[in-house]
Amino acid sequence: MARSASTYASVIDGFKVETNKKYSPVGGTKCNIFAQDVMSAMSAPLPSGLANQMADDLLNKKAPGWSSVTFQDAQKRANLGYPTIGIKKADGHGHVVVVRPKGSSITILKEVQIAQAGTKNYNSNTINYSWVAADLPGVKFYTHD
Repeated sequence: MARSASTYASVIDGFKVETNKKYSPVGGTKCNIFAQDVMSAMSAPLPSGLANQMADDLLNKKAPGWSSVTFQDAQKRANLGYPTIGIKKADGHGHVVVVRPKGSSITILKEVQIAQAGTKNYNSNTINYSWVAADLPGVKFYTHD
């Protein structure tokens, strides 16, 4: 698949995460399902399972095509149309977000632009709405070629 910011943004937007009942937090959040759906549509499949399992597989390089990047590079890659995520393990359930194109570079972590399914679903917001400030430094970022 040809990579471009507009294609990547259109794929993310097409899942209508804020209104799609598939991603409703009723019965448990669906962050993993949303991220897996978006990345599959971008020909960049994520490991199966919940966020903690995905995080382990990505960390242990069990996901072909995925590589670890800094938050700045995560936003740069998303801005170029490369599938990119942020993920953090946690006791019980971790969380994963889709890094989406922003149109500009960033200098601080809380400026990373994301889409997510979770207790609140966002099609486009900043990452500081996904985790509390103290947890943000523990988020790991991965991008796919």
